[in-house]
Amino acid sequence: MRYTSHLLSLALASALAPIAQAEQGAAPESSKTLATVSVTGSNIKRSDSEGPNPVQVIARQQLEQSGKLTVADALRSISANTGNATNETSNSGWASGSAGIGLRGLSQKNTLVLLNGRRLANYGFPANGLGDTFVNLNALPLAAVERIEVLKDGASAVYGSDAVAGVVNIITRQDFQGAELGVSGGTSDQGGLDTQRAKFVGGIGDLENDGYNVLFSLDAYNRDRLDQDQRALTRSGIYDSLPGGRWNGWSAKGARFLVDGRSVPMLDAAGRCPEGTVLTASAPIDGLAGDTCGFNQAPSTTLIPSTKRYQAYANGTFRLGDNVEAFGEALYSEIKGVSIFGSSPYFTLEGGRFALNADTGLAESVSNLLPASSPYNPYGVDVPIEYTFFNLGQSVKINRSQSYRFLGGVRGSSERWDWEVAGFSARSVEHEKVVAGFANRWALADALAGGSYNLLDPAATPRSVIDAINLSTLRPARSTLHGVDAKVSGQLFELPAGRVGFAAGAEWRQEELVSRNPWQIDAGLQIRPAIAEVDGERKVSALYAEFNIPLLSSLELQLAGRGDHYSDFGNAFSPKASLRWQPWDAVLVRAAVSRGFRAPSLSENAASTNISYGSVVDPYDPDVPGSRQNPTFFTVGNSDLDPERTRSYNVGFVLSPWADTSLSVDWYKIELENLIGTANSATVVQNNVPADVIRDARGKLVAVYNRYQNLSELSTSGFDIELRQRWRTAAAGDFGLTSNYTHVRDYRRPTVVGGPLEDYAGSNLGPSLPRNKATTTLDWNLRDFSAALTWFYTGGYDQKASTAASAVQSRVDHYDQFDLYLGYSGIDKLTVYAKIENLADEEPPIDASFPGIRAPYDFTQYDLRGRYFTVGFDYRF
Repeated sequence: MRYTSHLLSLALASALAPIAQAEQGAAPESSKTLATVSVTGSNIKRSDSEGPNPVQVIARQQLEQSGKLTVADALRSISANTGNATNETSNSGWASGSAGIGLRGLSQKNTLVLLNGRRLANYGFPANGLGDTFVNLNALPLAAVERIEVLKDGASAVYGSDAVAGVVNIITRQDFQGAELGVSGGTSDQGGLDTQRAKFVGGIGDLENDGYNVLFSLDAYNRDRLDQDQRALTRSGIYDSLPGGRWNGWSAKGARFLVDGRSVPMLDAAGRCPEGTVLTASAPIDGLAGDTCGFNQAPSTTLIPSTKRYQAYANGTFRLGDNVEAFGEALYSEIKGVSIFGSSPYFTLEGGRFALNADTGLAESVSNLLPASSPYNPYGVDVPIEYTFFNLGQSVKINRSQSYRFLGGVRGSSERWDWEVAGFSARSVEHEKVVAGFANRWALADALAGGSYNLLDPAATPRSVIDAINLSTLRPARSTLHGVDAKVSGQLFELPAGRVGFAAGAEWRQEELVSRNPWQIDAGLQIRPAIAEVDGERKVSALYAEFNIPLLSSLELQLAGRGDHYSDFGNAFSPKASLRWQPWDAVLVRAAVSRGFRAPSLSENAASTNISYGSVVDPYDPDVPGSRQNPTFFTVGNSDLDPERTRSYNVGFVLSPWADTSLSVDWYKIELENLIGTANSATVVQNNVPADVIRDARGKLVAVYNRYQNLSELSTSGFDIELRQRWRTAAAGDFGLTSNYTHVRDYRRPTVVGGPLEDYAGSNLGPSLPRNKATTTLDWNLRDFSAALTWFYTGGYDQKASTAASAVQSRVDHYDQFDLYLGYSGIDKLTVYAKIENLADEEPPIDASFPGIRAPYDFTQYDLRGRYFTVGFDYRF
């Protein structure tokens, strides 16, 4: 709670003191109390005041000064994004290179992402197996963004499904005239990860005078790849000086026999290991007795994928009459990302490998026995081997994504009513190509049995044999969304305390998610197939209404209700009631209670099959108990799933005695029933039920089986604090302080179906979930100069990933990062700037459970880009 005390001290100094002064005398007539905020979370337009819902607004100036170059980076840094969301540094799954946001630690499928108040198509490849469908933030253009609004409350009564933890509404510039050109470049002082960015924004027409306005933006972004051998922490792959560390970055499976529980290196007549491996003891790597031909995987492990992104956006508004206008939007994004497949940079033949049976479609084991007939088998009997085939090439993944959304509509107004009708179509199309590093099971079996593949001198293997074994695969997926909506808002009638506000609307949309296997998998050719097969479609229709009822001059009651009908599971009704009480100009109290739902995603309740690969702590490993192992994970969909039902509560207050001072404190609580998911993999392995946990004859973990189901319940609560303060001086310029802090009080869910609720908050019992996270910015402006210093704070968490990790580490440390922005606009129409991210070059805190890909830190929370420099300019025509 170190950060809390600092923030509350600032709050008392800047907010409570002015209130005391205000009690001694009336504020000047020009004093403005509560700043205008958007209506995200409601369809009823409001006057110049805070609404009943807690909304964080990130303005364009804040985005420019933050040092963040993408929408994803900007959103992932906010305090309410406490964890459990896809980060593009994760490259083991199909969603490699994409990024999402999960407010309140509830994962990204519980946070609704909107563009100008309307939905976007989800990314074609779900994350976390097939459980999390989400909008890819990397497909959204930062150049066109005017502000980002984050509603930190449940909003199913307004938006329907997915708005459980909150809503992120990205709002683009409107009625812009002129042109802006920006260019920037960046690099890390440790090398690698160079970036280049160019953006253009242009607008013509004055809506008021010309009757039209058209805006167009183009954003191009390029970033080089960063691999583990480019950073000192991960370069050697040897972590034996760290808690829980061994040679975690190495593989002992370069070339060896497994004989009576011992590792025997595969050596030629001169006693040499095959090219690409070195003779070393096996125990430091995997605990097995004996020597092995091992290798360091750091040069073949990607920390951050390379990416090329091209994004175009346009919107237009055209007056059709005095009170009617037509509007439209078009968004197009094309992304290419390249990384080395995280869990398997090369093809390795080992125990526990599977392939599909082409006739039955079921998984069947692939033997790692080297036949006695092989000339490289000195034992005269079939013997198990573990062998990495380097000359098949690296498992380089190329992810391509094309996405779009086209929207058109008409809106109008009268003296008391506003109305709007629109239709839209959106799609996200993905292709994942793995250029090498997969093996044809039948060609490999023949090559091993007959000795045509030279295990001792792979370079001597004929090219024809290598080409027959090697596989290159292409995996397609698409997500589509089509919809129409209509809404009306205005005032119904007069009450003694004021007019009753009203909004109502209707929506219809069609969703589709299709993901196919590469044909080599369905044909039963590929060993270790990663399967993400989904075929789901549904239609959704909804009606909603809202009322804003003034009970007193200072007290408002807002009621909202929405009914949704889903073609695949049925109906859901979501009500919400909010109170807004402003007894004085400087004080506002707000409260809300609501019920909501999250419909099962198309990947959860459709005919889906998922075979994936990752790591899990195995307390029963026969070689190193409590170490991370890499089994095959099997997960299947469930068409009998019920929707998740939620209850949300929010109580808070806002103090704003002056126009330049605002302090808000909000408490939240979210309760979920019928929680959809799979049992915690670590707990499944811990329970060691034979039907769910498959082991080989030695007890080595081979596979973990799971199924999507309505697990039980989840409950989380906490509070948010937001402070905004400005000081204006004639000589020294203007100073501003903005701070957002989130504290997770508890996060309780069962670890297994029907089990007791366990508190995950402040631990890594599941994905790491720090209790405390905050972002604080101090900015300064003086004539043509501007500067901003931002402090990103992520609290530590208790080490609970495994008994072995807890034995050597009780707590993972907190993390502090400082970013600096400097800008100068003294040249006509030109602004030049420099940004330094991670001023102190802080490394992520060490986690003894090694949750990263063979790395001792949590990839979902941190990265290893280090101190990073960016310079650029913006020119306005």
